[in-house]
Amino acid sequence: MLASATPPLPGSQPPPASPFPLLLLAVLSGPVSGRVPRSVPRTSLPISEADSYLTRFTVPQTYNYSVLLVDPASHTLYVGARDTIFALSLPFSRERPRRIDWTVPEAHRQNCRKKGKKEGDLGGRKTLQHRWTTFLKADLLCPGPEHGRASSVLQDVAILRPEHGSETPIFYGIFSSQWEGAAISAVCAFRPQDIRTVLNGPFRDLKHDCNRGLPVMDNDVPQPRPGECITNNMKLQQFGSSLSLPDRVLTFIRDHPLMDRPVFPTDDHPLLVTTDTAYLRVVAHRVTSLSGKEYDVLYLGTDDGHLHRAVRIGAQLSVLEDLALFPEPQPVESMKLYQNWLLVGSRTEVTQVNTTNCGRLQSCSECILAQDPMCAWSFRLVMCVAHAGEHGGLVQDIESADVSSLCPKEPGERPVVFEVPVATAAHVVLPCSPSSAWASCVWHQPGGVTALTPRRDGLEVVVTPGAMGAYACECQEGGAARVVAAYSLVWGSQRGPPSQAHTVGAGLAGFLLGVLAASLTLLLIGRRQQRRRQRELLARDKVGLDLGAPPSGTTSYSQDPPSPSPEDERLPLALAKRGSGFGGFPPPFLLDPCPSPAHIRLTGAPLATCDETSI
Repeated sequence: MLASATPPLPGSQPPPASPFPLLLLAVLSGPVSGRVPRSVPRTSLPISEADSYLTRFTVPQTYNYSVLLVDPASHTLYVGARDTIFALSLPFSRERPRRIDWTVPEAHRQNCRKKGKKEGDLGGRKTLQHRWTTFLKADLLCPGPEHGRASSVLQDVAILRPEHGSETPIFYGIFSSQWEGAAISAVCAFRPQDIRTVLNGPFRDLKHDCNRGLPVMDNDVPQPRPGECITNNMKLQQFGSSLSLPDRVLTFIRDHPLMDRPVFPTDDHPLLVTTDTAYLRVVAHRVTSLSGKEYDVLYLGTDDGHLHRAVRIGAQLSVLEDLALFPEPQPVESMKLYQNWLLVGSRTEVTQVNTTNCGRLQSCSECILAQDPMCAWSFRLVMCVAHAGEHGGLVQDIESADVSSLCPKEPGERPVVFEVPVATAAHVVLPCSPSSAWASCVWHQPGGVTALTPRRDGLEVVVTPGAMGAYACECQEGGAARVVAAYSLVWGSQRGPPSQAHTVGAGLAGFLLGVLAASLTLLLIGRRQQRRRQRELLARDKVGLDLGAPPSGTTSYSQDPPSPSPEDERLPLALAKRGSGFGGFPPPFLLDPCPSPAHIRLTGAPLATCDETSI
């Protein structure tokens, strides 16, 4: 494939004298890629490009960095690996870690034993001794409307607590399907009030003879209500702890731990559903944009060591960036957020990611299309920067990413035109790989092309005379369009398209001429050798060597030919040494493959076997 620096120029039908013409570009009726779901990452950075943005921590012969604990007061990260604990100053660099011995006081051990126990929940006297009495269960459903199955296996939860205002916390959960073979990951958001409403609703009565339980009638629920914490109102009713609860209350909660109604996500649908990515871990934080509006940013860790950055815009979660974290694919085991840093633990290392790395966005259009609430384009600095709330000379658009109205018209890059030599009836795939997976791309091609097949990776063209010329892949996003790939189909020979019939005719004519020339040559050589042999025979007759006359007393010739002279044998042997003849044809004289040297085959004689003689 040859590269030419000439951009595709519009024009009419190319002149016949031009070996590499560029034709008029016409818009293809169907685009290469339509609207891509927001579950597909807009941009992807492989490990070769992402490594410059990452800081790694690992110790030889130490594995399973699965426990991360951040102490904001001392700016320290405690890493729990196999059989050891490390302490790192945040944000960590290439410094040497401190290996520490963790001595747990007895008071902390007692605290761990009571972890999660509410005041007054001490179990029952006879029923649920040393068991929970405030333990209720409810189904969290994250339905997948496109697949008809609910994702019911909870993988991880991130709790987003607002720092100020009257807003309530929100739970972001990662779900997978319990059905074997259904590789579905979904992200749903839940509100505490919805969970509280379900827990205050009817209980489910699980019958052994029925697959599905029935709700318990309100009249059958004892008082005080089972599963509730010991409140001040209950203390006034002489219920100081769970030990003083009636046995019928404890028996009911033991037999009815499940609520009848499930908890549905906000807006009754998932924020994100994907069938090609398995999410394992999630963390979330709330970011204030340049306009003052807050957006929830989620970081999703996959089972193959990738990090997806997603922004919740309205009722949809858009995956904007895919970052490869580790040189070898491995599951993300833990994640922690610390200020503007994301800490990711895996089996082999801890990776630190800067969440405000806006410098990777090189132009105004890239900065706007990234839809990162932390990043804005600075006209003064001519770069993408992390804003701190100031508005001077900064632009940002999280909702619509309208590049055409915010960014000045950037000088269009003239892509290199690749000249592709082709042959008739060949199938050629012209690649088109835009930097954004969300871009909408169309192909421009010559008007005479008839056989086109749009593909995900480009355009497949069946080569015909009308398909020759210029092709361009134009991608549009945010109101800005540019040509990302350009090609020019040219014939493999500069003389124009070859004719198949002409090629076959020329080959046959050449073959016939070769056969004719070889035949004439063989005929001339044969006649010359025949005259020479006749002269030799005449000369022998003159000296009394009559090889053709029969001996005296006979009337017929012998069936055996006369013994050849040394001169007769030298000629075939000499010709045999010259090769196999002219143009692949046999030489004038061939030695018959017989053990007897008396059998010689002459030119023009019929084929003879070992028991025959050719004359």
